[in-house]
Amino acid sequence: MMTVSALDLETPLSALDEPAWLKEEREAARALFARLPWPTAKDESWRYAAGRLKSVPFDWPLALPRGKTLQKEELPEAVRERLKGAEYAGLLVFLGADLAYAELDGDLKEKGVLFTGLLEAARRHPERVRESLYRAVPAKDGKLPALMAAAWTHGAFLYLPKGLEEPRPFFAFFLHEEGTLSVGRTLAVLEEGARASYVEEHLGEGAHLAASELFLRPAAHLVHAHVQTQGEKSYHLYRQRALLEKDTGLRDLTVNLGADFARAEVGSELLGPGADSEMLGVYFAAGRQHHDHDTLQHHKSPQARSDVYYKGVAKDEGTIVYQGLIRLEPGAQKTDAYQTNRNLLLNRGARAESVPKLEIAANDVRCSHGSSIAPIDEEELFYLRTRGFSKESAENLLVAAFLEDVLGRIPLKDLADHLARVIEEKVFREPLLAEKGR
Repeated sequence: MMTVSALDLETPLSALDEPAWLKEEREAARALFARLPWPTAKDESWRYAAGRLKSVPFDWPLALPRGKTLQKEELPEAVRERLKGAEYAGLLVFLGADLAYAELDGDLKEKGVLFTGLLEAARRHPERVRESLYRAVPAKDGKLPALMAAAWTHGAFLYLPKGLEEPRPFFAFFLHEEGTLSVGRTLAVLEEGARASYVEEHLGEGAHLAASELFLRPAAHLVHAHVQTQGEKSYHLYRQRALLEKDTGLRDLTVNLGADFARAEVGSELLGPGADSEMLGVYFAAGRQHHDHDTLQHHKSPQARSDVYYKGVAKDEGTIVYQGLIRLEPGAQKTDAYQTNRNLLLNRGARAESVPKLEIAANDVRCSHGSSIAPIDEEELFYLRTRGFSKESAENLLVAAFLEDVLGRIPLKDLADHLARVIEEKVFREPLLAEKGR
């Protein structure tokens, strides 16, 4: 198996059977990866994360496809449990680098919808993939984006033709394997007037690098969620960019609940008037977990709107970091842009950093930002204790209430309910209402 240390121009991923144009893109990305420096604490966006980046095992074997397939009745229990009672338009399940199961509603196939593995799409539908791939997250963006561009071996591709509206969500599940470095890529393209919801969830172990590129043509609308619930000995590095044209709408959710070290870089490029981007974030770090978040609201067009609302909780010796930038170009007049970050610390050993930033080159705009870091409210905790709750359950209830206003803004109720259950199961040591009779 190949490791990152072997990534050079003489080591093509020949096992992937990809088209020549994609191989050329990889070669160029490998050359950049070899030249570009690793991020350090001197890089502002990596100020709090560079130290933990050194712990990521980039020398682990790179996950490559091995031909694994599954029947629907053989899907992992975690996936079957997640899908119980859910209606969906399409489903992809990845085991390591293998697309082990794929399903798409037959009527949608006839209407021109594509929902498949990205490598498969590059081979069979190059006209749909080539013009968009690497545009939103190019290799030139840095050392890690170059690695993501050079070494990805699997990922999801979603394409909706002009005017098609699908109310049911598309789901993709990625189950990563312990002891491997997994590199994936998602590409979603919604043509003019299309509407869809896409949810991807990352489970399992290992180290994973993920790049997501979202393209919304005029009047397209997308609800998008990236959910990470990997094991506590895992690593998850994620970079997403969405390109929003005229009158588009993006509702984006980033969730980090697992992994020893997780970093999410999420950004929207507002390219046309009427574009509207809402980015939500939920994260919880316990033990010695480090969850790092970096958001970008980049306004290039006038009369566009963006809103960021990220909330995080840290306990034990966990560390949570938020850095956000609202950047307005000179032509971005009549912009509405908002940025809010709230953090809750459950004990003295927990740590949070919050750094909201503005770069405004236009003069007829409405922009605001705000952040807070606070301990749990002792009066609220005392009140719940007097009502018969244990300290642990009272604390859990207050954390759930703290996160609820973010979960309440998720337009997919099934997803919001699922995340509430995951938060309770993964991060609370006692059920919320454990006491008898509650």
